[in-house]
Amino acid sequence: MTLSRRAFLRSGAVAGALVAAPELVGCSPAPGDAAANAAFPSGVASGDPSAGSVILWTRVPDPDPARDLRWEVAADPTFETVISGGVVPVAASSGGTARCEATGLAAATTYYYRWFDGDAVSPTGRTRTAPSGPVDHLRFAVVSCSNLGYGYFHNYRAIAERSDLDAVIHLGDYIYEYASEGSGETYGTARPLDPSHEILTLDDYRRRYAWYRADADLQELHRQHPIIHVWDDHEFADDPYVGGAANHQPAQDGPWSDRVQSALQAYGEWMPTRLDGNRIYRTLGYGDLVNLVVVDRQRRYLWPEPDDGDAYLGREQFAWLDDQLAANTQQWLVLLQQTTFGATDADEVHGGWGRAQRDRVYSALDRSSTGNLVVLSGDIHRAHAVDLVAVPGSYSAQTGAGSVGVELGCGSITSPGSDGPGDAPQVRWSTGSSRTYLVLDVTRERVHADVFGFSDLLKYIPIRPDEQHLAAFTTADGDRHLTQVFRPAAPIPGRPPAP
Repeated sequence: MTLSRRAFLRSGAVAGALVAAPELVGCSPAPGDAAANAAFPSGVASGDPSAGSVILWTRVPDPDPARDLRWEVAADPTFETVISGGVVPVAASSGGTARCEATGLAAATTYYYRWFDGDAVSPTGRTRTAPSGPVDHLRFAVVSCSNLGYGYFHNYRAIAERSDLDAVIHLGDYIYEYASEGSGETYGTARPLDPSHEILTLDDYRRRYAWYRADADLQELHRQHPIIHVWDDHEFADDPYVGGAANHQPAQDGPWSDRVQSALQAYGEWMPTRLDGNRIYRTLGYGDLVNLVVVDRQRRYLWPEPDDGDAYLGREQFAWLDDQLAANTQQWLVLLQQTTFGATDADEVHGGWGRAQRDRVYSALDRSSTGNLVVLSGDIHRAHAVDLVAVPGSYSAQTGAGSVGVELGCGSITSPGSDGPGDAPQVRWSTGSSRTYLVLDVTRERVHADVFGFSDLLKYIPIRPDEQHLAAFTTADGDRHLTQVFRPAAPIPGRPPAP
């Protein structure tokens, strides 16, 4: 997203004053100081759970000489009942990262895992497999846009402390590529970055991921929950287009294709995501209740095909999406994508993907056995709740008639917000003045979305602010529109505690 960034960051004087307040110094570890274990300074992570497996990840700081890391998964945090384990080679060619797929696991089960480098033992991670078959209740946190230069990751810590989540859904802009103040183009100067210059090479991208993973709050988020991630633009560079990006100057930065390949390799090394080459779009089934369909809006810019035309997702990916939507059998089809999907203007046409692209999604979903569409959105640094209108003029904000699905925007972890749309009737609520995340609570009867967060300025203060419940909406099975409610959904009882 390009949101008057250069102008906005000039307003950082207030932020700088807050960060410099002497009584706040040292209240939260700075990147580079957060490692709980010197042998595993980036912690542990898990991701992309299936009903029988999950991806596990870690990193060692010195991959030379090449050696093997051992891992194990247990049913309990004391590792009295070890379920599986194995050995993974690690070398300089992987930047010291190691990953594996732990298989043979039971569905809908919480597990604990750890890594060994010789006698050194990693922190204990907690993960959870997806369910299979009939499911009555699921719960996800949804996040986006974590610009370390713009402040502290307070919401990551709040999410880490929730014990009842099935997974954390991250909709992109996990890292940002900008420079620290005085070292090039900046976008956020509240916290320093490593490297200090804009990241361009494989070593640069690796170092930036390492810098983020040294953050205590992000490290704890990964330790406590599996993550389902899809990249947006900043994992590569701001606002890509075919052959380049808004902040890529070939004369100074080198070939665009080299930068894309470096970013892709570093991503594959650092994120516990099931990648197929450069293909990240995929589905994750959660029993018969939820089908998570993940799409990549950057694909047609990063790896364009000659026949992509004006297809928003590119020809091949959109054809794949058509098939996934038409074949869906789960009660709730949840589309994970990176930016506004539905129309946000009062004419019920403009904004989001564009009418023709949205209509293609609605048409494909109409051929399936379920009509419960929930779209999750990031990127815009604004939390919002939107009814999706297929036929302009047919929508009633009073009854929800004319809505064919719902869209929920998660806001941002730190990236600066913006004012929402005006008086568009289908935009039920929005805020850009708080840093927010969603908790998506799913049952057979409804999807309930809670927006939690804190005032934007508090992201500059190392002390974690009190969390506020900002808004809540539900959509009932078959209704296809949002209803505002005023209490958060109750946590799922009986989930195993944090290690």
